Amino acid sequence: MKTIILSLVIITNIYATDNVGAYQWDTFIQKALDASFSIKQDDAQLRLEKGKISQSTLWKNPTLDMAFDDGLDNNIDYTYFEFSQKLPALGESSSKKRAAEFSLESAKHSKDSTILQVQYQAASLFQKIYFLKMQLGILDQQIAKIKDLQNKSKSREDLGEISNLERSRIDILNHQILMKKQKLNNQYIQVQFDAQALLNVDEEIVLQGDIVKPSEDKIDAFIASLEQSPEYLSNKAKLKATKEELTLIKTTRYALPELYLYSERDYNLNNKVDAVYGFGFRLSLPLWDRKDSSIEIQNSKIQKSTLQAQEVHYKMKRHLTSYHKLYTNASLQLEEYKKNLLNPSKKYYETTLFSFELGEKSLLELLDAQALFLQSQLEYQELISTTHFYWLQLSNAASINLLKDN
Repeated sequence: MKTIILSLVIITNIYATDNVGAYQWDTFIQKALDASFSIKQDDAQLRLEKGKISQSTLWKNPTLDMAFDDGLDNNIDYTYFEFSQKLPALGESSSKKRAAEFSLESAKHSKDSTILQVQYQAASLFQKIYFLKMQLGILDQQIAKIKDLQNKSKSREDLGEISNLERSRIDILNHQILMKKQKLNNQYIQVQFDAQALLNVDEEIVLQGDIVKPSEDKIDAFIASLEQSPEYLSNKAKLKATKEELTLIKTTRYALPELYLYSERDYNLNNKVDAVYGFGFRLSLPLWDRKDSSIEIQNSKIQKSTLQAQEVHYKMKRHLTSYHKLYTNASLQLEEYKKNLLNPSKKYYETTLFSFELGEKSLLELLDAQALFLQSQLEYQELISTTHFYWLQLSNAASINLLKDN
């Protein structure tokens, strides 16, 4: 019987281990990166852009023109044969290659930007799970204290020291705490779903260790060099590629050179077949369409790309300023709350509990003190969560890589 029970315990532990994923701060973020479909799509785009570079240096396919008739000895035979190869205009190949290289550079920076987005999405979910567990732990502690108080008040009620009405107040407070716990449990389940979708896993996610905050020195360094942000660099590379595309349009605006080899057979005056061979050079010059509209359109694209790069830089600077101020204010508020509300409410509760056990305080006074302390604990956790949220947004605005730059 003992062997069977032990086997069941082992199997249960193995099953629980297989269905629970334990993650630390860095492993959680790395798992999100490994599971990201967006990053995989960026990798595919990089391969595409690399292929465009190889393609940009290729000449256009050669063409073969042939003509047949039955005029030569009444047999079907060729009368004209031409092999031609279009040549790139002066500077066309180099402009194509540079445009493709800048597009590849933009794609690389775009992938770096996607990596940061996934990192901060994962870090935000890690924070939410972490602080929800902290709040649920506080409620569990309060529920345990309520049960202990129920046991103590029962004996006092039997002695006539506490009325039944006063004791019912314990049940009311207990149900209030249980309702708060149920609400937080629902939030916890929702965040679990979001985290599982991000990590592409089905098991429950369990966190290990604490939240890691980036160094403040890193923040100052990145504020001084916003131009190194992957998103900004991606837009700058797009702008360079757009300018090269304009150069390409201007390069191919007029001349279209072409080399050709030909062979021609025809009758002469003596009804004999003459074969003529030769080579030549052609240059096509457009008479009306000089790509003026294409140049105008491309100039508009350059203007748009320039404004997009400026917008990215402006928003980054605004976000840095805003979140830095919000983080500073939240940090000060956190210190003041702990000093003026959390610590005094804790001391008030402990003193009231001690006086209640000595018979100097009533049950209602103790319950009020406990409810006040519980509210202070939960609000304090909310402030901690808000402070970390602002710090995370500040780091995001500064383009700090949570795995490499931390």
